[in-house]
Amino acid sequence: MTITQPDSVTLRAGCKINLHLEITGVREDGYHELDTLFFPLQEPFDTITIAKGSAGTGLILNCPALSIPPEKNIIYKSWEKFGAATGWKPDLKISVEKGIPDGAGLGGGSSDAAVVLNYLNKYCPNNALSADALNKLAATIGADVPFFLNNVPAHATGIGDVLTPSDITLEGYSLVLICPDVSISTPWAFAAWDKAMLQEPSCNNKKEFLTTATSKDRKHSSRALWLFNSFEVVVYSAFPKLRAYKDKLIEFGAVGAVMSGSGSSIFALYREMEQAARAATALKAEGVATYLHHL
Repeated sequence: MTITQPDSVTLRAGCKINLHLEITGVREDGYHELDTLFFPLQEPFDTITIAKGSAGTGLILNCPALSIPPEKNIIYKSWEKFGAATGWKPDLKISVEKGIPDGAGLGGGSSDAAVVLNYLNKYCPNNALSADALNKLAATIGADVPFFLNNVPAHATGIGDVLTPSDITLEGYSLVLICPDVSISTPWAFAAWDKAMLQEPSCNNKKEFLTTATSKDRKHSSRALWLFNSFEVVVYSAFPKLRAYKDKLIEFGAVGAVMSGSGSSIFALYREMEQAARAATALKAEGVATYLHHL
């Protein structure tokens, strides 16, 4: 049954963190193989307003926060690819108010793309895609886009597009997410990791990069959750300020802390809400964008 397309709708696009991110290899096509655990968060978020456009206008996209041509935006790419797959390219006006920082490793662009794909598939009058077909289409747009289509915890392999739902829960923890004013290019991070691996293959050894500030890890939760990120060794070398922020989060009593994606965001888990609140207050006082979650 076809659902009537609304004149206008406003949707939220949440973000994700990587509880675990290990680069396991490099494929012949140059893409990197990953083993990662995605976990969705409700904020920060982007606000996406989608309205019907005038006949023949195609997609009019407004995203002032990103200084790129609309045609280069992942939303535009999603609209075009969905149209090619289904034959439906509706005239739309889409406005994006960015709340997820760019270059933070939180998947903001991928989340936006998934919200738009779900919208298009929901209101497609004919030839709406099956869940599997939509997932495959999403993977051609961006490696993280399939995860955001369902937005539930998931273990991912391949380039991050082979998903298995995960029953992991962080219930009872408080989580502090910080987004320092540093934008990190994912292609740069992969290139830096490649270079580091050529020079010192052991740099991807989990045993050498535990989540605590000291060499002796007494916090079993960090090991149980495998809070690890292959990118940390190269990102922290280039941006030591980020390592200092991670250490500060741990000093407030976190059971573990780790960078998300290719950075620059970092999150920490706390058993005590009061500890998390103190950490959040301290980082905010330094001018760092900070989000406190009680899970």
